[in-house]
Amino acid sequence: MSAPGDAPRKVPLYLIAGVVAAEVARHKRALREIHVVGAAGHYYAVTTVVAGGDTDA
Repeated sequence: MSAPGDAPRKVPLYLIAGVVAAEVARHKRALREIHVVGAAGHYYAVTTVVAGGDTDA
């Protein structure tokens, strides 16, 4: 995933489940939100929000 402040990582539809699972394992209880937004083509931007207001993609 990207560092805070970087552009969200763009992934194809079939990888979204894996990215979400990795973010849940990475942030555990600090995870507050996961945003999945359609991007160009068949790609999606995945952004996470963790406790303390840090955003991560």
